[in-house]
Amino acid sequence: MSEKPILEMNAVTAAGAMAPVIGLSELSFELGAGELMIVEPERHVETVSLFDVAAGLMGPETGVVQFCGQDWQRMGLFAQSAARGRIGRIFAVEGWVSNLSVFENIALSQRHHTTRSDRELQREAAALLERIGMSDCLAERPHVLSHGELRRAQWVRAFMGEPALLLLNAPLLDVRPDDQAPLLELLCEARARGVAAMWKSRDAASWSGEEAGSDVTRVRFSGGKLLKQDSDDGPVGECRQREMKR
Repeated sequence: MSEKPILEMNAVTAAGAMAPVIGLSELSFELGAGELMIVEPERHVETVSLFDVAAGLMGPETGVVQFCGQDWQRMGLFAQSAARGRIGRIFAVEGWVSNLSVFENIALSQRHHTTRSDRELQREAAALLERIGMSDCLAERPHVLSHGELRRAQWVRAFMGEPALLLLNAPLLDVRPDDQAPLLELLCEARARGVAAMWKSRDAASWSGEEAGSDVTRVRFSGGKLLKQDSDDGPVGECRQREMKR
């Protein structure tokens, strides 16, 4: 376990910009290396984006959000940008740039934050596509792919490089059950390397039991607060590290 949590929120409150959006209220938790938090949103309720706050894209009204021991609000713009280069993210809406190829979309963050060559990035992207059972679509435009394929291509985008934190919003949306296993394998391997992860889904019950492993916290949103699920194994810092089976 790292000395400092990868993500820490301390009494964080963030107000919604519009009346129907419920703000985040007094969120306090730590997420360390190799740990996973499974978050179930409140049904039929729109809440301020937990992931935008976690990634420093939205500052809290009160409280502190720290990434790898650094307060987002105390970082300079360049430091914030570099820190976000260590976050892999899956969005509820794909967010693909339509006039770029699938590869150019996938490689945007790595091109911006690293000095890796396109040849190296293409090799990694192609290898990840093969792992998840997709044919090479790197030269295609996003509109050619189905919703399920675009969701799986987001897996590739999120796992590229060496992220410290994964923010996964509905990663199995539109994905057929037969195609889901590779994502779980990639996540297990990443956690074994010390990557922290948050998995946000309205169907959290579908991801429980042995496949989630240990070192897991399960929470649900209610009125802008995070409440522990009854099935939770205990506080994040007290969970045992899972022994990954390869």
